[in-house]
Amino acid sequence: MINKYAGYCAGCHQRVEAGAGQRLNVAGSWSTYHPGCAPARTAPPRGTHPGWHDLPLVGFDLEGTLPAPMRTRIVSAALTHPDGTEDTWLVDPGVPIPPDATDRHGITDEMVRANGRPPAEALAEIGSAVAKLIADSTPLVAFCASYDVTALHTELARHGLPSIPWERAIVIDPSVLHRQVEPRWYGGRQLGDLCPYYEVEPGTAHEAASDARAAAGLARSIAARHERIARMDPHDLHRAQIDWYAEQGRDLQRYFDGKGLRRTVSLEWPLETEDRD
Repeated sequence: MINKYAGYCAGCHQRVEAGAGQRLNVAGSWSTYHPGCAPARTAPPRGTHPGWHDLPLVGFDLEGTLPAPMRTRIVSAALTHPDGTEDTWLVDPGVPIPPDATDRHGITDEMVRANGRPPAEALAEIGSAVAKLIADSTPLVAFCASYDVTALHTELARHGLPSIPWERAIVIDPSVLHRQVEPRWYGGRQLGDLCPYYEVEPGTAHEAASDARAAAGLARSIAARHERIARMDPHDLHRAQIDWYAEQGRDLQRYFDGKGLRRTVSLEWPLETEDRD
């Protein structure tokens, strides 16, 4: 994080003006650094152990109009496959795309009106493709999966389309895995923050196919560096993530409560059933 106050660099011991450096937690202690003096964080080395990361994994990502998964309308989606192929959809949501959403993913009203698919048509294809992967027991990798899963589930219902049997799915969420293997992590936890640490190409942020590929690569990299995670049966891993996500959420809720912040953290993963916003 950027340093809010002036101080002295823990590396070169020269003055760092407010906003010109960064604050890092190193070995449990917060210090200020010039950008060029900050120590590099290094992930554990990759192992040679086998595990689910050797299986075919399909990356999944979507972009929407809103950050609330039960209220968003999907504007793009992607499934990326181990052979390098990908399925992508551009969707005309039928509602205006808010400017802040366009700022995030770059998709405009003009783009979806010109080239976007009708929502019911595109969503039917997305739902069918995901359901087929679940039927084949293919692990589906999504970063912050509760957003993608809940948004797709809600959109299918909104358009009267068949639901997906999420109770039979194998979902792998690198954001949950990272919090589990790095419980004392200080710093950003977004996809773009974690990819350099795990030596994964981040691609173009908030572009569905790029984020889906990065998510799959991140999952593989975490498993390759943490044998206890990699050796878990994929179904057992899915069930474990339900518990890990809930506990991580309870920790975050305690933090918000301690700060007096009126925020409610969902404990449901990968499918949320309560609209918190």
